[in-house]
Amino acid sequence: MIFVAGSMSVQPAHIDEFEAAVAAMVDGVREEDGCVHYSLLVENRAAGLVNVLEMWESEEKLKAHLQTEATQTFFGRFGPLLTGMNAQVYDAVNPRGVPL
Repeated sequence: MIFVAGSMSVQPAHIDEFEAAVAAMVDGVREEDGCVHYSLLVENRAAGLVNVLEMWESEEKLKAHLQTEATQTFFGRFGPLLTGMNAQVYDAVNPRGVPL
C-alpha cells in the first residue's frame, strides 16, 4: 500500500475551475483498479492551496492511474496553472488503527 500526500498550489484565479474539474473526475478515479482513497481538497481558496491525499494498492496501480486519458487531460489543462507541488509517495508500513 502506498500514499500520495502533500499539497499543490493553483493560480488563485483558477481555483474554482480546478475544484469543479476535480469534482467532475473524482468518482471515476475512485473506481479505478487499485484506488483505495482519492482526495484533492481546496484548503485555502485565496492562496490556491490544495491538499492531496491518495491511497493506492501499489505503485504500479498509481502509475497506471497517472497514464489514464482522464489524468493526462486533467494535468494537461491544469499543469500550466500550478505554481507549486510538494506531494510525495510514501510506503505504508505497519498500518494500524488510531489509538483513541
